[in-house]
Amino acid sequence: MIRPFEFRVALRYLRSSRHQGFRLSLNTVISVAGVTVGVAALMATLGVMTGFQHKLRSKILGVNSHIVLTNGGSGPISDPDQIEKEIATEPGIFATAPFIVGQAMVSANKIVAGTVLRGVDPVRERQVTRISRYMVEGHLSSLTGSVEKGAMPGIILGADLADRLNVDLGDSVDLISPTGTPSAFGMIPKIRHFRVVGVFKSGLYEYDNTLALLEIGQAARFLGLPPGSATGIEIRVHDIFMATTMAHRIGERLGFPFWARSWLEMNKNLFSALMLEKMVMFIILVLIVLVASFNIVSTLSMIVIDKAKEIAILKTMGATHRQIMHIFILDGLLIGTAGTMLGIPLGYLITTLLEHYYTLPNDVYFVSHIPVIIRARDVLSVALSAIGISFLATIYPSRQAARLEPVDALRYE
Repeated sequence: MIRPFEFRVALRYLRSSRHQGFRLSLNTVISVAGVTVGVAALMATLGVMTGFQHKLRSKILGVNSHIVLTNGGSGPISDPDQIEKEIATEPGIFATAPFIVGQAMVSANKIVAGTVLRGVDPVRERQVTRISRYMVEGHLSSLTGSVEKGAMPGIILGADLADRLNVDLGDSVDLISPTGTPSAFGMIPKIRHFRVVGVFKSGLYEYDNTLALLEIGQAARFLGLPPGSATGIEIRVHDIFMATTMAHRIGERLGFPFWARSWLEMNKNLFSALMLEKMVMFIILVLIVLVASFNIVSTLSMIVIDKAKEIAILKTMGATHRQIMHIFILDGLLIGTAGTMLGIPLGYLITTLLEHYYTLPNDVYFVSHIPVIIRARDVLSVALSAIGISFLATIYPSRQAARLEPVDALRYE
């Protein structure tokens, strides 16, 4: 238990002996500043990395659903409506929608590019993904409109894919199936004409450069799938962090050959790499605080040498070894706590300035500004790490002070 006189003596040892009143010594200020810089750097880095991780997750979930249910036998789902009715009874399901996916080549202006076709229901797709929010030209509902009017079927392209093909809203493109169509002369390429009715930009190059959206019926006819069938079912849940658990539950309920995967399982390598990077950066930046703790060791060691006579007097007046240790442990904890309390708002200020005043090139990054998210658990981990290291730095000098013999300290006084 810390006694009041130990706290008062600890404060007295931290101030400068050359000035009247309470003024911290230069060594104390340097020690506090070292911890402050380390904590601020740690706070800023964790905030930026958490922000990028959250932004990337929101981008991926904007184009994809939380759970994707497919046929593990590599064939289409013949009766997706019945499967959706069975899935809908699971608690936590928000919405479902069938989809068709396949590969093709798209051609325009004598330019040919590979593309991933996704057939969607424009109305129900809004409930399972946020791709309609990424539309920069046209509307998702235009896919249905082109079918109803009997005009040339519509297609929505990613922004980078549209730039590569040099097409804009209203232009015509040709879809070429790699499987072809059987004829008397053998397999001939299947070519169909589509009109560009929309362009989306998700910010992720993988989707913007390869993805093309069709109305689900048009996609089935082009890819040669039976009417009313689907490649899979997109599922949106209320809690994205429960998606993996719910995917396993759905897979067990439907059984073979159905295969349900969550967004985290489909992007496991990416998010595992981001988590590993964040952990490694945390360890590296903790070393900055560790280096700052050396200042605490040197400061307390100098205080022990400078205050040897006072320590001897305290011992002759009845202070125990434990109480002397408490005094110097308090000094280290006060330095660490002060540095932490100053470093956390400083780190928050740095991240705020980066978020609002530092821009990123849009052609390289998927965001225009540095995203920052500071979580309470990150703040707590930073604070506990800094204060814990500061406490460890007090062990050696506090033990040296406790071992000081009054006879040796006062021999030449």
